Amino acid sequence: MNGLGTLDAWVGRTIGIGGLPTRDDLDAYQLRSLNETLATARARSPFYRSLAGWPEPGQIADLGDISLFPLTTAADLGRGEPSLVALPLRDAVRLVTIPTTGTSGPQKRLFFTEEDIEATVAYFEHGMATIVRPGSCVAVAFPAERPDSVGDLLMRGLARLGAFPVALPVDGSLETLVGALRELQPAAIAGMPVTLGAAARRMSADGGPPLRIETALVSADSVSPSFRAALAVIWGAEVFEHWGMTETGYGGALACEAHDGLHIRETDLYVEIVDADTGRALPPGRVGEVVITTLRRRGLPLIRYRTGDSGSLVEDPCRCGSVLRRLRLGGRMGDPSPREEGRLLLPEGLDDAIFAVDGVVDFMVKLKSGRQPRLTVEIVTLASGTVDEVRSVLLAHPTIGPALRSAEVDIAVETASGPSPPLCRKRRVLEDMRND
Repeated sequence: MNGLGTLDAWVGRTIGIGGLPTRDDLDAYQLRSLNETLATARARSPFYRSLAGWPEPGQIADLGDISLFPLTTAADLGRGEPSLVALPLRDAVRLVTIPTTGTSGPQKRLFFTEEDIEATVAYFEHGMATIVRPGSCVAVAFPAERPDSVGDLLMRGLARLGAFPVALPVDGSLETLVGALRELQPAAIAGMPVTLGAAARRMSADGGPPLRIETALVSADSVSPSFRAALAVIWGAEVFEHWGMTETGYGGALACEAHDGLHIRETDLYVEIVDADTGRALPPGRVGEVVITTLRRRGLPLIRYRTGDSGSLVEDPCRCGSVLRRLRLGGRMGDPSPREEGRLLLPEGLDDAIFAVDGVVDFMVKLKSGRQPRLTVEIVTLASGTVDEVRSVLLAHPTIGPALRSAEVDIAVETASGPSPPLCRKRRVLEDMRND
């Protein structure tokens, strides 16, 4: 399985190149596609037609010129009028409504045509071909019951490449999920880090028969080094990270065997990194907010859409040989975090520290703001003494420890009580804004 021989070859065919594309081929394709998207959006979408700051004549001569156009946000997707939609609603095969992260404002509404859905299935087919062999059984730990959901589209892509996808019961208990995995004995698995991490840790601690998995695709949340290590030890799995969201058509960027950044889905996305405060485009290597422009979407084009994720673009060539640009991800922009002397206690740092403790099956983090912030870690564990060990690990951590050891932050580690949290969820620091 080789990214150069599979994903790049498909990219070449998709953009009309007979063989493997060069970087010049991709740049030329993206420039043409950006201009087509800009023209379509301005002509057909009431929102883009009325958007202030649109430069004239509305076309670009260089890829960098896209930075002259206004940024769009999640709030724009929640508006009623003027609408971003550029085609009649009868052309939609899937309408998705999702909450706006971190707000109580209008929900985001996404519009997908049959061509949009087909583009995603094709991307999943050829992307998964880089890490899954035809004929392999693949466990899909995403909800897949709803037609054209991310789990359904992934299963359709896997079936096309000749694999055998099976949907796991992710809406029930952890024990049910673990039992299904042991019965299925898959060669590969795909799911969110919380889901796969909890299943792997439960299997390592419950005394049941072990499971060997060759590859694990993890998506929809950040992946910590301790998570990778746990899946390698417990399942023997090599972890491949994927980045995507509903706004990107689910597929966005995928790791290769070099594990040095994620190769971007450049057939359908143009990615920029901007300064979160000023909106100014940043050069490769600089960390900022990930901004996307869709390239082939005609129903609801997104132009310079702020994703809320942080990251940087990688300029140097990848060891795998692919010419696709790479994205190095950070966390979510604006996630709540205790601060100490200007340093942020990032959620992905918490994840890495806590999940390094063997007894932890799952955990939740809550932050109470106020004059003295209080960080509460609720852990799910099958081992005794884990609470004290988690507290010790956090306090001794070289990055997190100084903030938690300061007099400005109070920390509590507790055993989780009450109903178990959903298996399919993102790990976030939940913030209670009440003051002391």
